[in-house]
Amino acid sequence: MIESRTKSSFWMLVIWLVFPALATWSSFTLQWWPQVLYPLSKVVLVIAPLVFWCRNGCSLSNICQRAGLIRTKGLVVVVSGVAFAAIIWSSWIFCFQGQLDGSNIAEKLTALNLLEHYWSVAIFIAMANSLLEEWYWRGFVYDQLLQRKLSNPAIVALGGVGFGLHHYFTLIVYFPLSVTLFFTFVTMVAGGAWSMMRLKGVSLVDCYVSHIVADFALLWIGWQLLGGTHGL
Repeated sequence: MIESRTKSSFWMLVIWLVFPALATWSSFTLQWWPQVLYPLSKVVLVIAPLVFWCRNGCSLSNICQRAGLIRTKGLVVVVSGVAFAAIIWSSWIFCFQGQLDGSNIAEKLTALNLLEHYWSVAIFIAMANSLLEEWYWRGFVYDQLLQRKLSNPAIVALGGVGFGLHHYFTLIVYFPLSVTLFFTFVTMVAGGAWSMMRLKGVSLVDCYVSHIVADFALLWIGWQLLGGTHGL
């Protein structure tokens, strides 16, 4: 019985770790009903943790505690976001600027009638998506790794790899493999660092702020790839 429960727990953890990657792979890379599957997967990432915690008898206060909705550490945590933004921006300036084609991104935004409102849409999506990702990865998945009493290095590694992997299937649609692998690796490192911050008692809110700061470097790169002429 104990062995059966252990196996079930293991496979459940695997599902939590790979579900976002499978969802992104199917809707972005394979283009299987992206207008349906992609938003549906986002709803699942929000609702599934709540359902799981509630089914396991967690109260609202207990859910908040396990998700990391605790007292923030203040603006000091922004430094981590600035550091990742600097890595992303420096990589763009010194390695990739002038070598990447933004036509696929422009085509996608044009099809959605969003190209002329790049910054408004990009900021909104970045803030909403960062919140969702932190809720799922540094809130729920982190808690699941912690509950299984894994070592700190294992929590950091699994949290980082799982977080980076689902970004791979988004990036590969728009960029060459070498660029995709590089930024996937950077994303894995960032995910691991935010998991480490949680281990240090940092609030989920702080991880979210750090995430947004890092994302603004990506938004600027996207704007540059579109010609740097699109306004709000």
